[in-house]
Amino acid sequence: MKIAGLIVTFNRKDLLVKTINSMLGQSLKPDTIFIVDNASTDGTDKILDEFSDKYPNIEIIKLSDNLGGSGGFYNGIKYIYDRNSYDWIWLMDDDALPSVNALESLFEFYNLRQEKEKNKIGVLQNKRILDMKEFDKINGKKSLLKAKRKSIGTFVGYLIKTKIVGRIGFPEKDFFIYSDDAEYTYRVKKMGYKVLEIEGSYIYHPTWSNTFDYTFKKKKLGLPLWKIYYIYRNPFLMFRNNEFIKFFLKIYFRFDMFLWRFVNKEIIPFAKKGLYDGIHGIEGKTISPGQKKI
Repeated sequence: MKIAGLIVTFNRKDLLVKTINSMLGQSLKPDTIFIVDNASTDGTDKILDEFSDKYPNIEIIKLSDNLGGSGGFYNGIKYIYDRNSYDWIWLMDDDALPSVNALESLFEFYNLRQEKEKNKIGVLQNKRILDMKEFDKINGKKSLLKAKRKSIGTFVGYLIKTKIVGRIGFPEKDFFIYSDDAEYTYRVKKMGYKVLEIEGSYIYHPTWSNTFDYTFKKKKLGLPLWKIYYIYRNPFLMFRNNEFIKFFLKIYFRFDMFLWRFVNKEIIPFAKKGLYDGIHGIEGKTISPGQKKI
């Protein structure tokens, strides 16, 4: 059994170093760690060169353009799959910190299953912890391992069998960011495989708050405006052939847009364009990272 670790990064070198070290420090280590650099401009390339020189099991995949998380995971998974050498791929963002025994715990759970049950499992997902203080308390500790079936997976501690990649293909590269992991999980489940989140196998990953947090809890907006566009657009691309679901998405996002008017009106143009482009099936990197106006 061979395991490939996969990290996708863009311009977050300080966070990336912590993620790489967390993967290198696993009690059960991936055989190879692949890192997709989305044409970073902050010196990430030099740091990655230093890692690859020091660690022979680290391989860098350098892209010539920033293709977003979606394009990064597409290229990374395809690169690994085409080598036909790995049984599992463990995916994560460049700001995720798996606990010391995160990967070992996933396989501890898996190896205790009967062969028939193993064959039904497609993805094992680390349980996500949002609070660093809570994560520090449980990092590396042995816990009772319990499985919970997931409808939506995230590419943060997402361990997928390579043979399933061969059946369902690669992630949607033209989403740029957001919803690519949800769409990929939908395909896994559609093929009849289980997606299980394993409590007792932890990974830290921060999150941004939703509209209700900003509206009713008066939290400060920490999400760049340009990302709002993809949050609104991509769910429609995911369900482009399902008019029933698209109908309810329109209702939800129009209500969400209404709430944003009370929080930050600068968001509205990005939300409107995302809604329009989603309904009309516009793909790709339409809004650039850092863009502040439409």
